[in-house]
Amino acid sequence: MKEWINILKNELSLIFEDKSILLTCLVAPILYAFFVGSIYSEKEVSQIPIAIVDYDHSNLSRKVSQLVNTSEKVAIHGHYSSLGDAMFHFNNLEVQGIVILPKGFQKKTMNLDGSHVELILNNTKFLTSNEVNKAVQQVILTVGGGVRMQYLISNKIPVEIAKQQAQPIMPVIKPIYNTTNNYADYLLPVLLILILQQTLILSFGQSVVHEFKHGVLQNLNNYSFFGFIKVLSAKSSYYLVLFVTYFFIFYKLIFPHFSLSFNGSIFLHLFLSSLFISSVIIYTTLFASFFKTTIGWTEVLAFSTYPLFLISGYSWPIDAMPTALQYFANTLPSTPYFKVFNLLAVEGARLDQITNGFIHLFVLLLIGYLLLFVRYKFLKRKTKAII
Repeated sequence: MKEWINILKNELSLIFEDKSILLTCLVAPILYAFFVGSIYSEKEVSQIPIAIVDYDHSNLSRKVSQLVNTSEKVAIHGHYSSLGDAMFHFNNLEVQGIVILPKGFQKKTMNLDGSHVELILNNTKFLTSNEVNKAVQQVILTVGGGVRMQYLISNKIPVEIAKQQAQPIMPVIKPIYNTTNNYADYLLPVLLILILQQTLILSFGQSVVHEFKHGVLQNLNNYSFFGFIKVLSAKSSYYLVLFVTYFFIFYKLIFPHFSLSFNGSIFLHLFLSSLFISSVIIYTTLFASFFKTTIGWTEVLAFSTYPLFLISGYSWPIDAMPTALQYFANTLPSTPYFKVFNLLAVEGARLDQITNGFIHLFVLLLIGYLLLFVRYKFLKRKTKAII
């Protein structure tokens, strides 16, 4: 026990001596949480300025403009007769989109020939461009449906049948994990979790690389696998406690600060987080053993955030991925974590509804230990061969 405590003390000394580890594990999580969160603080956008270029000057084109302007998300900044005038305001960022109604718009639409309406968007702001796109599409679909219905009624088709034929398929949207239908509400929770995951990987990985290079693990011949795990448990205990505390702070303070959904048992959340952190620590140890320098570890892992996010199944269904990527995704601790987290935080799931996710994480933890044992044996044989 005394040796275990000494290793823990040495780890704390290393953290406060190495400014890179200190900043990554103590400062970065909170700093980045508020920095990233501030980007999405204005989650609801409204009155987005757009321009209308009307080449038709017809009653129908004016009606479309009126309907677009009634949307709560957009507001017409001005009407223009030429694209050049509208582009001047677009390039000066005075408007975020331009709707172009072509000449002959009313005639072609009323004749059911169809008309090509163009929409130019400023995609540097994806939240606003997405809302403009949805608002304009909804208006065009509404106008098109109304024209078709009037055409059918004029041919003496009953109103109810005309409605069904004009709009044969009515979309029914029932959001599950994004109840507000808001991109920021959907994305921000996982970004906050990724901040914790990546700062843990970077900081603890740097410590492991340092231990293999300069610490007690330089000579593995002095340790059995049990002794090896004892060293790692002493080193990782600080990180486990620290990041469980971070998860608690995020759940209880930062999530409410950004008005993010957080339901379910706090005990289940913390148990899930502890299992997730333990899995991340094991796999971090495994992969850090392949690196010779802390700089190399940081350079490689700093670019892993986005790929890990994309493959985890949060932004894209795992079932829709290529088979090889599906297998790889299911080896990542973040895959079952995000799934269970959504069920807990959004739906308030009970333990019996998320058992499979916990089992998945636990199996990954056991596999990680097995792989670490194999890696330990290889490193020990390699050390003996050098001697």
